[in-house]
Amino acid sequence: MNTAKRIFKNTSILFIAQVVNYILAFFYTIYLARYLGVSGFGVLTFGISFTTIMGVTADLGLSILAVREIARDKSISSGYTGNLIVIKLVLSSITMGLIVLFMNLFNYPSQTIQVVYLLAIWMLFTSFTQLFYSVFQAYEEMEYQSLGTILYSILLFSGVIYGIFNNFSIEWFALIYLIVSGVTLAYTVFIQITRFPRPSLQVNWNFWKSKLTLALPLSIASIFSTIAFRVDTVLLSLFQGYVVVGLYTAPYKIIEVLLFIPSVYSAVIFPVLSRFHVSSKESFQLIYVKSIKYMIILGLPIAAGITILSKDIILLLYQSAFSGSVVALQILIWTVPLLLLTTSFGIILISMNKQVLAIRLTFIYMIFNIGVNLVVIPQFSYLGAAVVTVLTELVNFTMLFYYLSKFICRVPLHKLIWKPAAATVIMSLFMISVHLNIFITVLLATVIYLALLILFKTFSKGDYDIIRKLVEKG
Repeated sequence: MNTAKRIFKNTSILFIAQVVNYILAFFYTIYLARYLGVSGFGVLTFGISFTTIMGVTADLGLSILAVREIARDKSISSGYTGNLIVIKLVLSSITMGLIVLFMNLFNYPSQTIQVVYLLAIWMLFTSFTQLFYSVFQAYEEMEYQSLGTILYSILLFSGVIYGIFNNFSIEWFALIYLIVSGVTLAYTVFIQITRFPRPSLQVNWNFWKSKLTLALPLSIASIFSTIAFRVDTVLLSLFQGYVVVGLYTAPYKIIEVLLFIPSVYSAVIFPVLSRFHVSSKESFQLIYVKSIKYMIILGLPIAAGITILSKDIILLLYQSAFSGSVVALQILIWTVPLLLLTTSFGIILISMNKQVLAIRLTFIYMIFNIGVNLVVIPQFSYLGAAVVTVLTELVNFTMLFYYLSKFICRVPLHKLIWKPAAATVIMSLFMISVHLNIFITVLLATVIYLALLILFKTFSKGDYDIIRKLVEKG
């Protein structure tokens, strides 16, 4: 299977799985928010954010390193995966100890502590699942990851609905997360040992030393970026309480749904970029330029449209109890165009073996986010945190774009932006001027935006050729 066809197949499979995943996640999040209320939802989302931050230490960048290394030499898969399993068992024990220490150090309420401990095990199971997903990605067999993603989503959705109908407490919902992640892990283990080289569990100290050294830059960068992305929720819990956390994370969940676009795209192009960086600089450069163009085309109308419809969206999804989230959504949604780009940029940078640079940039990114949040949150609460989040992503984009322009090629950003921006402005004026049902408005706005892109000749002959070839080969 050639590269274009393989990318199309894997993108399509992952896209379908992620659409199912995010649709179900979208609904069970909404149901949970309505059922638990602002404060209860704040406790649960704090637990998820905190354990996600701590979960980075359970992986230390080893999973993403596995994709790159196994994609380049599949003969190492068995021993490589076996060693990583043992390493992650050790790291998981350390991570659990750190979580217990933190929760008791800051004297969180007993209910919050119970929720966090259950979600900590959920996070560790998910970390091991991601390791096996890395093997599937390295072999470019995305259908197994897609099935796992769908299985997780269906089980969690079913569990949440069951819990709501049976009046479960927050602790029981945390337990549902744990059970579902355990079942998904069992599925990935079964696929790993039946469809791929069976992991050879071993302790190779030389391997451990070399891979931890290689993964260290990836792990530090991952720790920094995860902290920067999640620390605002933890700080809000310390300074403002769980009601504010609930109001802040409600729009955040909407944004997380939209992030399936860069997550799918990055998972598909990473092994391809890892090969092209060695074998074809021209193809590597083409993927970089096209990535910028397509992410801009997607990001701008999403941000503008949701800004205009934010009140309708919040009231429709979360009801009036979360009306305080409207302005937060209007601010936070502008991280989406930036995240579409920076997520792709980060994967491109790692595929070039620029881990040390990734550390420096993510450290600046993290320090900026924490420092400004510590100043802003006590005075401006969750709206201040929302502004800081957008500014942080802007700083991240600026740094990444600067260095990739040096390493790959200079991209005339203004030439790529103006046509989608003009189409977005016209689309926005239409949305403001009409007073229709929200779904009809979105449908008409989408048609208008696409028509304007074609009218402005946004897509080159090369773009149409790529789309046509991918469709034909799909």
